[in-house]
Amino acid sequence: MEYVFKDTEIDITAFEDRMVKFAFGHQGRKKTDSLHLGIVEFKPGKQPNAHTHEVEEALYILSGNGKIKIEGQCFNIQKGDFAYIPAGKSHLVLTGEQDPLKILFMFGGKTVIDY
Repeated sequence: MEYVFKDTEIDITAFEDRMVKFAFGHQGRKKTDSLHLGIVEFKPGKQPNAHTHEVEEALYILSGNGKIKIEGQCFNIQKGDFAYIPAGKSHLVLTGEQDPLKILFMFGGKTVIDY
């Protein structure tokens, strides 16, 4: 059983507004049922659609700065910040025009990211 692997061994999933490295989860390098963890990098100047998950989500900002909107409330975020998104709450991440925003994300449940 594989317990340890390197960041460079994780495939990149590209979306229009971001790139994701799924480390753990249904889409992850390590297939897990109820733990999802990965790194997402939002491209500068792109605005993703707001979305919800049926589970709680935790974020840690690895680099860059931007904003996160949770249920219509807008918060500034930067490297070193944590963010909590309650289950079922609409949210989206906004970047600046020049620098990408890299975030570590974690959530439980059986959610699949396909947007």
